[in-house]
Amino acid sequence: MSKAQEEELVSILGEHPEGCTDNLLKQKMKLNKDKLVGLINKLLSAGKIDLKTQGSILIYQLKAASSSSASTKGMGQEEKIVFKIIEESGNKGIWVKEIRFKSNLQLTQLNKVLKVLEGKKSIKSVRPVNDSKKKVYMLYDTQPDSSLTGGAWYSESDFEAEFVDILGRQTLTYLQRQRSHAEVTHSDPMAAQRNMMVDIKQVKNFISQLGISKVELEEDEVRQILESLVFDGFVCRTYTLGEGGKRMTYYRAIKHQPLTSGVSRVPCGVCPLTSQCTPGGLVSPTSCKYIKEWLEF
Repeated sequence: MSKAQEEELVSILGEHPEGCTDNLLKQKMKLNKDKLVGLINKLLSAGKIDLKTQGSILIYQLKAASSSSASTKGMGQEEKIVFKIIEESGNKGIWVKEIRFKSNLQLTQLNKVLKVLEGKKSIKSVRPVNDSKKKVYMLYDTQPDSSLTGGAWYSESDFEAEFVDILGRQTLTYLQRQRSHAEVTHSDPMAAQRNMMVDIKQVKNFISQLGISKVELEEDEVRQILESLVFDGFVCRTYTLGEGGKRMTYYRAIKHQPLTSGVSRVPCGVCPLTSQCTPGGLVSPTSCKYIKEWLEF
């Protein structure tokens, strides 16, 4: 393998930014399979080209000048293939079955590669809260999507019912204070109503200032808290039109609060997997231990 052949391969890949298949490179380079594979492996090891997959087809691409080769430095070809497949899955991860299909590796060999990559801390496995018997793989430094971890409401796959309850009560107290302040400072009922309304960002900032959450809540998680209070009859949701006709959502405490009951503790109101919950499914009301605990309460 000469320097000229390396330069020729790099030049061909440069002319095809979308990438080249093995067959296309064979036609362009006019090399036999063994020599072409050796040349490709050399450039992969040097970090000059990248690998990706389209179904079961391998695609070779010239690595962008700004790309860092540190993450795949020292990896063999199979490790690089698996690494790239996992990298493309992002923060939602990918099942072993999908990796096997895309990489064309035998299960035994794939398991060895995964074990090596985990040992190097290049990748990690995550068990989804809705199916703890399975696991998905993602890059080691990637923060898993909340659909896998359950977000702030889960700790090591356990639903934090007490934490959710505290956040709900603190949020309700905040909205009640906003209402009281608006009623005292504004004699006009309409003005008072406008000033007692708060949006999700305001509630998010309030919870952040409390310092009772170890992680910063996402706006969607704050919305779940507010919607559970709406469901229980403690809070009213209001819509207004903002700039450009954009619909804005606000919340305010209801003056006459309903009697507290067990309904206010129903886990479904804040469960991040509600949309996936169906009878007989992986997430099911008939097998949910949190529903069972709530009913017993």
